[in-house]
Amino acid sequence: MGKTVKCTRIGVDCVPNDPVDIRCGGPNYLGFDFNVEKNKVDKMKKFIIVTLDEFGIPLASMYSSGEFDMAEEEVWTKERIVKEIKKDANYLVSESKRNYGRRF
Repeated sequence: MGKTVKCTRIGVDCVPNDPVDIRCGGPNYLGFDFNVEKNKVDKMKKFIIVTLDEFGIPLASMYSSGEFDMAEEEVWTKERIVKEIKKDANYLVSESKRNYGRRF
């Protein structure tokens, strides 16, 4: 087994999910979860905000939670984060244009 790294999960809520999907157990928001090195959380949050903005993806909220060990090769890097956000960008932008009329 390779080297392990202390990590924290960054949760990124971008756009409200379809109410039907929520009733079936889906999340309230569509977005991302990135496990990043604990000592890089603040820097990575700023990077994620800039990257979302570049792709025109809205940001509803961002939070970090937990502390755990992870294999170094599984930790999210800036390059992997950009690829993941780019992959889902068109879908999230189109979902952001829907009006689900939040009822909280």
